[in-house]
Amino acid sequence: MSVELAPTSAEDLAAALHDHASQNQIIELGGNFTKRDMGGTIQPSAAVISTRALNRVLAYEPADLTISVGAGLPYRELSDTLAEQGQFLPLDPPFHDTATIGGVIAANTSGPRRRRYGTARDMVIGMTFATVAGKLVQSGGMVVKNVTGLDMAKIMIGSFGTLAAVASINFKVFPRPTEERTFVARSNAPEPLISLRSAILKSQLQPVAMDLLNPQAAKLLGLDGTDYCLALESNGNHALVLRYERDWGELAQRHGASAFDTLDQAAAGSLWTQIRDFPSLARPADSAASVIRVSTEPKKLAELIAAVDTNGAAPILTRAAAGIAFVVCPDIDATRRCLSECRAKRFPAVVAHCPEAQKDSLELWADAGEQLKVMRRIKASLDPARMLNPGRLFNRI
Repeated sequence: MSVELAPTSAEDLAAALHDHASQNQIIELGGNFTKRDMGGTIQPSAAVISTRALNRVLAYEPADLTISVGAGLPYRELSDTLAEQGQFLPLDPPFHDTATIGGVIAANTSGPRRRRYGTARDMVIGMTFATVAGKLVQSGGMVVKNVTGLDMAKIMIGSFGTLAAVASINFKVFPRPTEERTFVARSNAPEPLISLRSAILKSQLQPVAMDLLNPQAAKLLGLDGTDYCLALESNGNHALVLRYERDWGELAQRHGASAFDTLDQAAAGSLWTQIRDFPSLARPADSAASVIRVSTEPKKLAELIAAVDTNGAAPILTRAAAGIAFVVCPDIDATRRCLSECRAKRFPAVVAHCPEAQKDSLELWADAGEQLKVMRRIKASLDPARMLNPGRLFNRI
């Protein structure tokens, strides 16, 4: 049986890692462990160490738009704290209500607003992490332009806890916009909406978020399941969002969309919440389904959709401006077919979410590239005995 620990300080976290690693005991590291269906196989461990007790706001300077928090702080609580000052951290990760901020960073999860604000690598300005040698390492700081040691912190982002344990994270945050408005353009085929997407991206008015849903994904998220839908979010003052509505509506008509609707505040909030939570909605607990993340150049989005939507039955959500698609496969056979089709057409594909029982029989991350060599060198330096979350980086590290 594994020993379960929840250290209450960064120093205790470092000591716990060193204690078990020095005895050659495998350590499973996490926060609230909301992402067990992500990453690689979870190995049997002698110790399960959670950062959930590192759950305090350590420093907050609203005037400087910076905040430092413990890795165990729930993302929901961080959002509430920032909202009190009219600010926010626009990562929009899935598992928003239960995930810790450390888990969000370790898995590098983000949502629809990455179009405007970027991902964790654009928002993290500093970090403290603990190594299996029992050391605490500080990287970056609390100043947005401080880059000293920041590369080391950024290596931790997306490492799934295989290199070290994140104890605290410093972020730059953003003022909340005065007003937000959401629009949905519809068409019975993807091409008019992709054409509209391209026209919007060439215009002066740029979206905060831009997601394209096929009919099956639209139905899953509560929209009319007969059309493709392009969801658009804008923000600014009242006059500006009215201009978005007018100009984008005209572009939608010009590019052949069959409808262009403005959502009320409640409907808009519900839609973006469900888009953010798409992976967990598409692959609920105990489901045999998986979610594959496929990427391409934005100009090849139509080709990507054609490659993965072979039978017209799979829900597909795409970050339309970024060329990233999330494809739901109902079982392991469908997952293998989709991966094979994507990789044959040179679309990088990663199994983002799947049941634990499927992980050893799937090639979760086939297109690792040069970054894998770098990660392996860092792993050998920080955790040479491979005691920390072995295999969690898509069965690679």
